[in-house]
Amino acid sequence: MKKETGITLLVLVITIIVLLILAGITINAITGENGIIGNAGQAKEETEIANEKEIVEKATVQAMGNNKYGNIEESELQSELDKERGVGKTDATDIGDEFEVIFVDSNRYYIVDKDGNIEGEYPVNKDKNPGDFTIGEKGETLDGSIDHPYEISCIEDLVVLSNISRGKGNYIEDGEIKEATKDTFSGDTIILTKDLNFNSTVSYADLSMTWRYDEGEEAYVIDEKSTQNLRDLLIDKNGVGFVPICKDSGIGKLNFNGNCYRIQNLYENAGTDGGLFSVLNNATIKNIELVNVDITSSNYAGGITQEYKDCEFYNCFVSGNITGLRVAAIGQNGGGNLKVVNCCNSSTLNATTSRTGGLIGFISGPSTILNSYNIGKIISTNGNVSGLIGEIFTTKSVEIINSCSMGGLSSNSSQNFYTSVTGGMAQLNNCYYLDEITDKKMGINEGSMEFSRNMETVITNLNTYVEAHKNNYAVELYRWKLDSNGLPTFEK
Repeated sequence: MKKETGITLLVLVITIIVLLILAGITINAITGENGIIGNAGQAKEETEIANEKEIVEKATVQAMGNNKYGNIEESELQSELDKERGVGKTDATDIGDEFEVIFVDSNRYYIVDKDGNIEGEYPVNKDKNPGDFTIGEKGETLDGSIDHPYEISCIEDLVVLSNISRGKGNYIEDGEIKEATKDTFSGDTIILTKDLNFNSTVSYADLSMTWRYDEGEEAYVIDEKSTQNLRDLLIDKNGVGFVPICKDSGIGKLNFNGNCYRIQNLYENAGTDGGLFSVLNNATIKNIELVNVDITSSNYAGGITQEYKDCEFYNCFVSGNITGLRVAAIGQNGGGNLKVVNCCNSSTLNATTSRTGGLIGFISGPSTILNSYNIGKIISTNGNVSGLIGEIFTTKSVEIINSCSMGGLSSNSSQNFYTSVTGGMAQLNNCYYLDEITDKKMGINEGSMEFSRNMETVITNLNTYVEAHKNNYAVELYRWKLDSNGLPTFEK
């Protein structure tokens, strides 16, 4: 008998399924997240980054070698980069204590410090809607609520926030330039989404946009007829610099969260105003670091704000130089309740008259200063100086708790006096002052304790309070440590 052979339908189906599985595995191996194509792309990017770092390293070493003092100059660094990469392929910018090197084609940048150390790579992520903080990173609409806070993602956003808060100048909305109308942002939440450096080109979203300063409006105006970009205007030491937010009147019930980002090289010389904010009313400011500020005012001046009422400040840090009548890192208390927690000043404060303090210039309402310190110099031309609070104008409760006064105190007038922590009556609990903060006779506040450098017992006492009260406040209290100079500082 003739025997016929073949395959059944079931076997055929199984065979097709197996082939599909094998095909899927093959495709995934080629195009998947860890596939051949993906790995090849990643390898290419890693090679590009390595080459860029090598170019920066070579240019940096050569630039330092060309300088008889071993310093790095912006023009020399750019010249060496041009030799290594080609003219127009890189952009080197002096951004303060560091240099920023952008690779135009790859849209990446690197940071070079004054000693030639290199950090990076970082992506150049430009805000697609500069000057419009009502549009999020993904194009979503923001309404200033807690769930959808306004986002400050570039210097243009900061300038427009200032314009709108004062109803001056103009701004961008939906791609159109509009005249600013005043908004107090009462009840709104505003957040910082990245580090911003006024000297850095990366911190500006569009340097092709031209601006001018309107003296009548005291505001920056977008103007296509101008030949200057915003960066050139804001860093010009012959100009007014940044105009403080809410110059004319206080912002009510504002919640500003810096998200632990930094604002660097803020320059201001705008007459009677001085501070990131001018006047605040019933606001909460937190998680912000102002680095290397240069603020001058003919009136009161502060790092965070010039003056405030009924405000809370958490995790705020200020360094640089501030000059004015009364000066302080946080600002002057114009009344109401005040709460300052986990805040510090390392800036030099120059007061031209009246009493000044490291954190607060004067207080005129019930206040609490908690787990904070001053390490910056306090200088008065003709006034009294104190470590943390300049003067207290209230009989209501003022508490200073678990805090340190370590900044140098000096005055050019022999008529003036110094106090270890505060100029006025306050309740002090576990507060310390450095034995070398002044070489003149100083008033010692009752409850403040003297200490010397490298005293571990001070750190133990400060951290004992932190552990005992870490859950008692709106934010977690920072722990303390001794820094390289033997002084108490935050562990963060």
